[in-house]
Amino acid sequence: MSLASDYFLLYHGISFEKNLDIEPLNTILDENNFTIFALIISANRKNYDKYINLISFRTLCQNINIKTPSNINELHHIQNDIVEIILNNKTKKYINTIHSTFEYLKDENILNNENYSKLISLFDDKELENSNDELNTNLIKIDDDHKSSFKELKTSIENIILELKNELSNKEILLELENTNKYINNQKFSIGITGVMNAGKSTMLNALMGKEILGSAVVPETANLTIVKHNPSNNAKVFYWNTKEWEKIENSAKQLESMKDFVNETNKVFQDSLKDYIKPNSRFDEVDINDLASYTSAEHSGKKCNLVKYVELGSNLPFLQDGIEIVDTPGLDDPVIQREEITKEYISKCDMMLHLMNVSQSTTLKDVEFIIDAVLYQNISKLLVVITRADTVSKANLEEVINYTKNSIQKQLKAQNKDSQLDHILKTIKFVPISGYMALLHRTGREEQALEAGFTLEDTGILEIENYLMDTLFGTSSQKGDLVIQSTKTQISRLIEKQIGFNNYELTLLSKSKDELEKELNEFNKKKELNKRFLSSMTEDINYYKNDAKSYINSLETFLQSELIELQNVIRQRVVNDVRYSLEKNKKRPENSRVKVIVETAVKDGIIDVIRDYRYKFIKKSQTIGEQCEQKYHDLGFAIGHKNDNFDARGFFQDDFKSGFLTSNNDILVNQIIQAVSNAKDGKINELDRILTDIIKNEFKAIEEDIKAKAKKVSSLLIDTFFTTLNAPLKAFEQRLQNEEQSLQNQLSSFEENDKNRAELSINIHKNIKKLENILLTIKGLH
Repeated sequence: MSLASDYFLLYHGISFEKNLDIEPLNTILDENNFTIFALIISANRKNYDKYINLISFRTLCQNINIKTPSNINELHHIQNDIVEIILNNKTKKYINTIHSTFEYLKDENILNNENYSKLISLFDDKELENSNDELNTNLIKIDDDHKSSFKELKTSIENIILELKNELSNKEILLELENTNKYINNQKFSIGITGVMNAGKSTMLNALMGKEILGSAVVPETANLTIVKHNPSNNAKVFYWNTKEWEKIENSAKQLESMKDFVNETNKVFQDSLKDYIKPNSRFDEVDINDLASYTSAEHSGKKCNLVKYVELGSNLPFLQDGIEIVDTPGLDDPVIQREEITKEYISKCDMMLHLMNVSQSTTLKDVEFIIDAVLYQNISKLLVVITRADTVSKANLEEVINYTKNSIQKQLKAQNKDSQLDHILKTIKFVPISGYMALLHRTGREEQALEAGFTLEDTGILEIENYLMDTLFGTSSQKGDLVIQSTKTQISRLIEKQIGFNNYELTLLSKSKDELEKELNEFNKKKELNKRFLSSMTEDINYYKNDAKSYINSLETFLQSELIELQNVIRQRVVNDVRYSLEKNKKRPENSRVKVIVETAVKDGIIDVIRDYRYKFIKKSQTIGEQCEQKYHDLGFAIGHKNDNFDARGFFQDDFKSGFLTSNNDILVNQIIQAVSNAKDGKINELDRILTDIIKNEFKAIEEDIKAKAKKVSSLLIDTFFTTLNAPLKAFEQRLQNEEQSLQNQLSSFEENDKNRAELSINIHKNIKKLENILLTIKGLH
């Protein structure tokens, strides 16, 4: 807020806006004229008529080359120009002149004590020196010269929240501030760890956390997905498959040999007791962390790991205290395909990925497929490929492994006709060699052994990994961190602006007489019923739009179904065409590996296209609703926060529908199609076509069900968020009405008491506004 705005609000109790075209002041700036300036700005609505009728006042106006104002509106315009001149020429000499004039007017009983105090407070030389213009300049300089990390910004915001708790007076705003504080402090940053069996995941994780919490000491040969969270109690929970999930596993065993062995082993070990673990709703047990191996180890004779879906592990380790969660996945070559599906579900939600490869084992097809899958289909924006057991080979061999991996990626991309994506993948991934065991020795008090082997802590590679993790999650380039900070800044700024609005209203009330307050309350009460009807009507509108949006989501299910049927036809046609071409040209069927690539690529690309079309339709509907609301609620200040003049639904939903839709395992589908192709004969392509139609139709039932459920869940959550945002201006309007009514009643009931110290109350409120405005500028300047 400018000095002129402060002056009119505190001294006159109004918000001034120019509505006259008057000649700008053109006068010599000297002490005499600043005395005249002080006289003119001391006039207010209660005494201005005495001023403008005085011959001496007209003479003073002539002295500074202005026409004598004939009404209060003209006076306010002249006062506005004078205040701006004072702000632009705020030398100590001139400010002292103004103060002396105010002192003289008070001594002559022209200014009462209340108005004198207000004017002195407004034109205080210290306040003028810290004008908003200078503060803005400083903030711009900070923006240009320094970009802070997430942790630095979070600390700054937490300090601002603490300061605001003393400056905010509205209970609802304080409650919203507390919710904002919880939001920024409850953020989780997930790190997904993947790799084939024996890739060294547990050893590296133990080194990162500085304690053997995973691996041979506690969880040897972990067969289950493990989520490690910060929890001072160091507890562990194991979650079992539910009935529906186990039925899916048993059905998979009818088609895949590896699954058949797994199910047979489980039934043999547990027999009738299986029903004690596999329940309609997933059962979970809290277990002693020292006994966790009996639930998760593939080597344990009890084979409980076969029944465990995933494990939650609580730990009080410092590494986890910043909201970090680690998702340690079972090996990518796990024979239980449902575990792979769970791994993909969690990967799609992770903020970054670490993929581990054992340097002594050649890069497997599973490794290459995972890297391509993560970057192209799971939207992983940063992937760190960690080459483990680097202490067992030379640097030349390490380079050879990295180059071999890059070449394998290129080869696989070529097989999928995605050569153009190579540069994108190589830019997204980073290779880091590590000696996990040597790092673990350093981190668990056995550094002498590592040093004897010739490895300092820096040599192990663990510090490079830690720095990469910290920079990606909490550094200046943290994508999630940036989103969290921007959202928090927006929330706090909105709360500050709301409190400033309430304070401004308090100031206007303090400038009114008791008669004026009673009149305003009467006018307010007359409009109260109208406002109630208005709010009710708007609420009905919002509910109508929300129900309309939810109905539209249901209609999109039909769209998904038809698109997925079309996708089935595409997959069938691609396989049939390839088989026909191969039989005609080469007189033999296509290789199994080629059929596998055709099917998997068609499924993945097809689902991506379907979801993209679904997203487009969802956004178009939201766009229509948003623009209708913008038109209706324009006077309420409806705004989502995007730069477009019309509501930008694409911007609002830009980070959604991007991942989590490609988690179904397609091994059964691929195996059945390969088997059908291996039996195909030249001249009987139509029979193959019919067989493939039945196979794909049956296997797509689960895929279709999964995608529909996920799309509906994402859409419903987005709709709730969307309409919470649409409701915000309405709630703000309602809250403002309630606050204004309460303020009016309070002013009337305590008028006599307030009248004695009106100046002090006004000045304190004004100072609070200035503090809030400075905090608001600080918030906006955080970068």
